[in-house]
Amino acid sequence: MKNNVTKLSLLGISAAFALIIAGCFVILSVTQPSTIQGLQQFTATMLVSVEGQSDATPHYGIAGVKIPNSWKVDSMWYTGGYTGAMAFLPANVADNEPGGQVDFWTNELETRYPSGDNMKWVVYQSTTPHVTIVDTLDVTVHVKMTPGTTQGSFDLGYFVSNASLDFSDPTWFSIDLDNTITVSGVLPVELSSFTAAGTKSGVELKWETATETNNTGFEIERSTDLRSFSKIGFVGGKGTTVSKSSYSFVDQSASSGKLYYRLKQMDFGGTYEYSKVAAVDLSAPKDFSLSQNYPNPFNPATMLSFNLPVESSVTLSVYNSLGVLVDVAASGNYQSGTQQVLFNASNLPSGIYYYTISAKGIDGSEFTQTSKMLLLK
Repeated sequence: MKNNVTKLSLLGISAAFALIIAGCFVILSVTQPSTIQGLQQFTATMLVSVEGQSDATPHYGIAGVKIPNSWKVDSMWYTGGYTGAMAFLPANVADNEPGGQVDFWTNELETRYPSGDNMKWVVYQSTTPHVTIVDTLDVTVHVKMTPGTTQGSFDLGYFVSNASLDFSDPTWFSIDLDNTITVSGVLPVELSSFTAAGTKSGVELKWETATETNNTGFEIERSTDLRSFSKIGFVGGKGTTVSKSSYSFVDQSASSGKLYYRLKQMDFGGTYEYSKVAAVDLSAPKDFSLSQNYPNPFNPATMLSFNLPVESSVTLSVYNSLGVLVDVAASGNYQSGTQQVLFNASNLPSGIYYYTISAKGIDGSEFTQTSKMLLLK
């Protein structure tokens, strides 16, 4: 009845358990990685064969997995002979399901197959009843789980059973306790982007992380010579997360000239790591100018850049091919230097558009220029 294929699947095997009074459960195979990083969510699959006999009563399948205490089962479902989800089943709590069964797992599971101090059994039950079958069905069970941060090798156990969780007949359940998986490490703070751009408020820094582990936050450092950096601010982190996170910081004290920025990421233990350097040039140009947008053609966003020799009041307007104003991309006071504005045209149709800058410097100088751009969706 047992198949000693390496398995990590969280016992999602739920599907294959539709039989209660008589049914043979055989775990045919399990697909899982042999090595995983801490906090890196993954899905394992298990193929289970269920052989049944006639029975008029609908039944609910049960599956369980023995995992380290710090691990989490995110979801469990099955496809194939059965299709549906499974719900977490607390220990020794009756669910009063329809069909006359009172399904709950008792201390018998822990007594027969003890999990130990650092492990735990997690049990799930199908949310949809299945009529008992006569023929043999193959069911694929999918288990999504997230390991903890502790490194090392762990032996996972798992089983499938009918709804009564009866261990008196070995053909009514299948169990395997030797399924080794290795946690090789914890995902670091993975910085996916870091940019610096001049705006009317100063230099705006933006960065994204793909994952974070024990992240206290980011110190923002600035330099004018790429050798000596000084701290100018701090942005708190998200701690530990496997979701993408976005951050921003505006350096309102930025002076003219070329500036360099880097992030000092710090964790709760006091260790830190520096990001790559992002540079921005705020040197005052000699003349007003409006650059060609980039990219061009674009969809749906493009960068509009302009140069200001002095601090100026700026309006950056966008018109369609008929000369109708469709948007104001920028409006306000901007410092001297090269400035950039991100224009998003997601609400506009494809076509040719014109963008016009009207600027009036604090010295009384005025400037107007128009350029053409192409939106292709």
